[in-house]
Amino acid sequence: MPRVQVIYGEKNRTVEANIGDLIGDVITATELPLEQPCAGRGTCGKCKILAEEGLAPPDEIEFKNLTPGEIAVGNRLACRARVTGDVQVTLAPIVVYSNKIFRSSNRYKRTDTPLGLAIDLGSTTVAAFLTMMDDGEVCAGGAGLNQQTVYGADVISRLAATLESADDAERLHKLALASINQAVDSLKLSERIRNRIERVTIVCNVAMHHLIAKLPVDTLARIPFQPSSLASIRDAAYLTGGIFPENAQIMLPPMIGGFVGSDALACLAYFGFDKPQGAMAAIDLGTNGEVMVTDGKRIVTASTAAGPAFEGVNISCGTRAVDGAITGVHVNGGDLSFDTIADEAPVGLTGSGLLSMIHELRGVDVIDPSGRFSDQPPLFFDRFETDRNGARRMRMTNDGLGLDQFDIRELQKAKGAIRAAIDILIEEVDLQSQDLERVILTGSFGGSVDVDAVIDLGMIPPVQREVVETIANGAGLGAAMFLTDEGFALGEEIAAKAEQINLDMDPDFNMRYVTSLGLSANGDL
Repeated sequence: MPRVQVIYGEKNRTVEANIGDLIGDVITATELPLEQPCAGRGTCGKCKILAEEGLAPPDEIEFKNLTPGEIAVGNRLACRARVTGDVQVTLAPIVVYSNKIFRSSNRYKRTDTPLGLAIDLGSTTVAAFLTMMDDGEVCAGGAGLNQQTVYGADVISRLAATLESADDAERLHKLALASINQAVDSLKLSERIRNRIERVTIVCNVAMHHLIAKLPVDTLARIPFQPSSLASIRDAAYLTGGIFPENAQIMLPPMIGGFVGSDALACLAYFGFDKPQGAMAAIDLGTNGEVMVTDGKRIVTASTAAGPAFEGVNISCGTRAVDGAITGVHVNGGDLSFDTIADEAPVGLTGSGLLSMIHELRGVDVIDPSGRFSDQPPLFFDRFETDRNGARRMRMTNDGLGLDQFDIRELQKAKGAIRAAIDILIEEVDLQSQDLERVILTGSFGGSVDVDAVIDLGMIPPVQREVVETIANGAGLGAAMFLTDEGFALGEEIAAKAEQINLDMDPDFNMRYVTSLGLSANGDL
């Protein structure tokens, strides 16, 4: 049998494979990190590896997604290349840029105070927050990539894999643990400090919860998309494979319902939904968008599948946060300028970069309210090109980065889903958008968006600019609150009080979604 050697930094794994196996499947078996945002369907072109011999010649999908230079040096797509003999594969190091990474205090180094870890197990990014147990101070944050992305950027692909194979279900569980461990390692804690960790809370969406808790996912993966259990788990050490200190208590807070998990619950706690001063809303903007609204008495929640556009996935030149990733765009007369990570040359659009790009082009009428490129754009007309299928594309840079009509549609679908969910929840508690005294945008994407773009493009209902704020780490900071007995009990109380609204059962959702696709402040087409 062919032997496949996989190299990732200092890690080196060798496994046996069969002739004809997809190299991506072989890499997955090593449990080394490989990004496959489209779940190996061959549509995103993001699962690039470097291989030395032993693979079948590139197919048409690889020729489409790889440059001649990349193919010449041995770059391949893991979801397309098949094993023909012994092969050595090198995986590119995955660098995570995240607003979850920070250090605010070194007090934990100067005392012997017991410590806690709050884990936010997101679909894309996993964050770890080191917390002082005496007063709840969050001293540092670290993050890593959720290695389950090898099964796809969206949770539905991961749930499908779990249902199809017990081996895949176990591998997804282990990948979640490996991702948590990587996030904790990014904090660079000494052995002495790690041994002071007495409590750990893990918050996540319902799919991530069921995968790490090894709960059945059949009712979650199919209509009516409900969890098999909402209950908290106060002693979850048996599920975490020894990645935390032996004396630490590991706790999983309860779910709320549907796809509204303990990450949303943590936001409710941190933002004070249990004692609101007035009507407020919070929106965790991500692949799985959670919306939370209170009129001061009731708390209603919902989850909506916004899709991966906010993560830069399914975008023709999309990228996650790496050096050169575009995070902001500016129209300067007849030219474009870009804000990029590390001020490097542009390599692709992040979710915030996509939002900014469309907002800027909408502002100068290059894109009309329906989301279509203008037939006669007042600017950048010389940058437009049309492919053989008649699809229009606008060049952003001279080296090939561009925005096409499908990219705009991806953002429209994401913002349409979020807007429809907000509108339904506001109406559920008999509010108007102008009644909202506070609107919080949170999550990795929500914490970094241009608020003006969110309002102008109608992602949220019309509100005064001053009531909108962005907070990056609502779920993680709420998880830190759950480290104490009192905080965990508060989470259980809020979970019992909060109501989950099932959007799939709402007869108006589809119509609201369609009418919310427009790129204007009122959201209408």
